[in-house]
Amino acid sequence: MCEGWFDARRLAPLGDGHINETLLVETDRGRFVLQRINERVFPDPQAVAEKVHRVVAHLQSVAPGRVPALVPTRRGDYVWRDDRGGFWRLWHYLENTRTLQELDSSRQAQSAGRAFGELQNLLRGFPSTVDDPVPGFMQLNHYLGALETALNMASAPPTDAENLLGFIEPRRGLAELFAVRDRLVHADCKVDNLLFSVESDEVVGILDLDTVMFGHWAWDFGDLARSAAVEAGGFSIDRLVALVKGFVPAAGVDPTPDELLMAPRYVALMLGVRFLTDHLRGDRYFRVTAPGDNLRRAREQFALLQGMEREESQLREFLRRV
Repeated sequence: MCEGWFDARRLAPLGDGHINETLLVETDRGRFVLQRINERVFPDPQAVAEKVHRVVAHLQSVAPGRVPALVPTRRGDYVWRDDRGGFWRLWHYLENTRTLQELDSSRQAQSAGRAFGELQNLLRGFPSTVDDPVPGFMQLNHYLGALETALNMASAPPTDAENLLGFIEPRRGLAELFAVRDRLVHADCKVDNLLFSVESDEVVGILDLDTVMFGHWAWDFGDLARSAAVEAGGFSIDRLVALVKGFVPAAGVDPTPDELLMAPRYVALMLGVRFLTDHLRGDRYFRVTAPGDNLRRAREQFALLQGMEREESQLREFLRRV
């Protein structure tokens, strides 16, 4: 798998992503990250690879070190295609960094918010157009339509999905929010796409730029809040406030309390719908380790959304003060 670059002494799985296959590579030249672009998810992996190369080059020019650098192949390309049609790329490994599955403090949350907000600002000067990585990506209306299609192809709604379908119906109005697409966004703002310093709670790098696209600023904030403001099974007000304090000034936006409140709900519902749809289709999009993984993920997102709804009054009051 490293034929396009150099010989590897050791390969080991890295991270816990649902999409791309990612490996840590140890070589005589140091450590690198080898990644296969999931061609089942991205219709044109070559185009995605080329976009990422352009985005990385831009970010390296305006904020050196903010994202890992790509390693060119022996031929000078930034993507290598194997004899089975797989598309691979190699990244420099950023030493003295760590990834987190969950945040431990409000300080980490504020740093995370600031990092993704700064990224939106850094991408404002990107000098070329960007196509959507996946048709309809991040657009709740699109995914509700895909769910309807999956249900119509089934002879009857599966028993294990009936309760979830009932949960979705009264919340369809969220799809009417955040429709304006006027800036480049990361579009996959999970906590584990950030690299924290091993010596502090500061973010020093951002990963996974495949999904960079034109969208609404709230998509990134909502996704980050959905993944970072969870504490002991509930939705943490302190973490949410810290995320707002980090993200809003860094991104240069002036949101209303309602927008900050609804953005994570929008993303949680969207992800839950996507997981449920993939379950109904036979787990074709997200990587799973066992049948039912996507159904479990859908339930988790809907439970999180319910938690946000229960805390609405308190959340709204705190957001008015930020």
